[in-house]
Amino acid sequence: MGQEDLAKIDKNFNIAVDLLRKKIGNKILGLSTHNVKEIELANSLELDYIGLGAYRATSTKNGVVISGSTLLEIAKLSIHKVALIGGVTLNDDFSNYPQIFYKVIGANLMYNFVEDIKR
Repeated sequence: MGQEDLAKIDKNFNIAVDLLRKKIGNKILGLSTHNVKEIELANSLELDYIGLGAYRATSTKNGVVISGSTLLEIAKLSIHKVALIGGVTLNDDFSNYPQIFYKVIGANLMYNFVEDIKR
């Protein structure tokens, strides 16, 4: 769930998450975050994980803030599992950052898959 999407449900994110939880039951709920302030807010919410990005530039989104290795440090502030997003590759190793539970590989995975087929 994006920050803007959650705000459309209710400006008070605690209320918005409570309403979503009632709707989705035990399904997984995550929130996109990009900085310390948003992680601190997410820590006060009943979430299963946070998405944190963008790690690197990606070909699928323009105009996003690229935070690079700074994200690895601020991920430590999350009480929730972290899904690192944005320009993450198959070769990225975040094993020294146990709070990074998921590495979300979208466009890079597709690019590598297409390149492998071409060979």
